[in-house]
Amino acid sequence: MKKIFAKEVTPGTILSEDVVKNSIILLSKGSVLTAKDINQLIKNNVKEIFVYDENDFEATSDIKVEFKEIPPVIEAKKYKKWTEQFEIVKDITKLEKDSTELNTVVEDIYKSFVKKEDVVLNLFHSISNENLSSHSINTAIISTIISVHLKMPYIFTFQLLKASLLHDIGYSFLSERVILDFENLDNQIVRSHVISGYKVFQSLKKEISKEAVESILYHHERYDGKGIIMGLKAERINPLVRILQIGDAYDSLIETSKSPYEAMSYLLSQAGKMFDPFYVSTFFSIVGLYPTGTQVILNNGKNAVVTKKGKAAVFPVVSVEGQIVETGPETGIFIKEVFKS
Repeated sequence: MKKIFAKEVTPGTILSEDVVKNSIILLSKGSVLTAKDINQLIKNNVKEIFVYDENDFEATSDIKVEFKEIPPVIEAKKYKKWTEQFEIVKDITKLEKDSTELNTVVEDIYKSFVKKEDVVLNLFHSISNENLSSHSINTAIISTIISVHLKMPYIFTFQLLKASLLHDIGYSFLSERVILDFENLDNQIVRSHVISGYKVFQSLKKEISKEAVESILYHHERYDGKGIIMGLKAERINPLVRILQIGDAYDSLIETSKSPYEAMSYLLSQAGKMFDPFYVSTFFSIVGLYPTGTQVILNNGKNAVVTKKGKAAVFPVVSVEGQIVETGPETGIFIKEVFKS
């Protein structure tokens, strides 16, 4: 860990401490800084920040839960096991011989959420070279939650989880990952990760499934037909893809330090454009307008953090000064505004 001047920061630098201004967290520890983030720091007159040095990652790679004060979406031990299993899945030489590891992690994720009615969407994220693994698992978790909520058949959900885990596998064969790739479809690396991932796994359609492998090729099609590779539109895009795109975008936005509220708002704004509006509305009905971790100011002037969806999408349950409070007309406590990231 080292301290550097904000004006000397370059995109891709990882924060080792929260950046706080006037008691508001501007950027969270573990954030991978973008050019926009750096401009934000400079505009807010942040002089110095603490960042990770490459030596910080030699001994171990950390998986961190996004909001420490809120229970994670799954137990840390189980999540760590999934990341280890996914690392094996990424090794194509082993997967060609045996797809058991992939099926095992898919089955375990499914069983962990199939009977969960009250989901606290507090995801884990990586601050090291396992970021592709954590993103893939988080995408699979969100896909599972949507599919289970819609009471999709088991066989559909099983294929959906495979597709969700493998959708960005092409990045494991490249030297760079574009996190907000759904916004950068003209980027050659984005196109390359789609093509390379599909080509490598094309021979494994029989072992993995034709639908899951083809989802790698199609996962950057857009609902409005303006995506890449095939230019497919609306229902011509496999529902596996249309669902996994929700988790892919939401988790990527959180990974780049967008707040849960901003991530949800983005999905809503792109419903009918990038994303299938039905699946966006389904996800909205599960997590609400203010997903877990959203930092808000209440009408009584107190700061609070959303812990989970309440009885209505716009009235979440919040943690304020160590107490759990339901917002809404029954308590007279309402959200006045959301902290901007």
